[in-house]
Amino acid sequence: MKIITAILFLLGFSICMFTCTSRYKAGNDPRGAPYAGAASCVQCHKEIAGSYAHSGHFKTSSKTDVGAIRKIITSLNDTVRFSGNQLVQLAVADKRGMQTYMRDGKQVAAQPMDLAFGSGEKAWTFGYWKDAQLFQLPLTYLSDLKRWTNSPGFPADHPNYARPIVGRCMECHSSYAAVENSLEQGMNYAQKIDAGSIIYGIDCERCHGPAAQHVTFHQEHPQEQQPQFITAIQSLSRQQQLDLCATCHSGDPVTLKSIFAFVPGDSLSNFYMYYPGAAANPDAHGMQMQSLMQSQCFLQSNLTCTSCHDTHKNEDNMQEVFVQRCMSCHLKSDHAVAMRSAKSDCVNCHMPLEASKSLDFNNSAERKNTSYRLRTHRIAVYPVPEQQ
Repeated sequence: MKIITAILFLLGFSICMFTCTSRYKAGNDPRGAPYAGAASCVQCHKEIAGSYAHSGHFKTSSKTDVGAIRKIITSLNDTVRFSGNQLVQLAVADKRGMQTYMRDGKQVAAQPMDLAFGSGEKAWTFGYWKDAQLFQLPLTYLSDLKRWTNSPGFPADHPNYARPIVGRCMECHSSYAAVENSLEQGMNYAQKIDAGSIIYGIDCERCHGPAAQHVTFHQEHPQEQQPQFITAIQSLSRQQQLDLCATCHSGDPVTLKSIFAFVPGDSLSNFYMYYPGAAANPDAHGMQMQSLMQSQCFLQSNLTCTSCHDTHKNEDNMQEVFVQRCMSCHLKSDHAVAMRSAKSDCVNCHMPLEASKSLDFNNSAERKNTSYRLRTHRIAVYPVPEQQ
């Protein structure tokens, strides 16, 4: 029996290895043969992959976590009211989160929360599928405020179920989605998204480039310790590193071609074009690169995004970590040393929270103009806020 068990184990292991190796070589990834798929990275990079799974980049889109939605609904009011006896009810039914529009006690619309956009650190907004098209749901959950509210930019006088989620949204909230442009009846422009093609969140290959050749090489040469056929971020020039991060952190430019085609080392100018003056007053949401480039810290050094951020980790609310990174450049500053001794936080003073100018939440019957506050990346000396 032991011999038979051992033979069966070896046979199963061999089949598994053959299947996995074939998959990596063939490239069983919706992006094409050069891509291995993030699951392949876990074999050799288990610790990094485990840490990255808790990061905002990894969680920036997903299929909706119904358990999390149920907990939120249970702990909060399950109804958001609009004017004119209108409301949206939140519930979990048939293992799906639902947003149901009621007017004068009658159901007008009901759609499931199929997809979640955002990591949940600040907010979650949701989408539903209809005939291969994605549409945004009327309610968004604000994590900091622990409340449901009208989705950003939606009309205040009624719940809206008609805003499409297009491929451009997916480009910064996923690693890939196959998008088909079409003209529907009545010459209405539409974008269809292949649900099965979506790679949720930002995966390893979005930042390090196609990895199928890398995986195959190291499977065949396990003794080789130096990574081959993969992009190490530190091997890129400063501008190439900035361009890589700026694919999603430089606002909403004119898109020349899909950013899904961008690989590390590419020039962003081949993909994006910016309106003159677009960077003059950058928004706290989405325009982190333009804000950073106005900072003296950036202008007087070789600072890049990874100088301050370890993208493989979830560093939310890790004040001391960021203070240490500030001090790595400011050890000779009497002010910095004194503030650190006083256990003051560099970030809150020199990168304060600012209300987004592009995202606003307006509920006519509950609370108007709820601001969405984000950390500015323009590092500067700001006025000391008045004491309340």
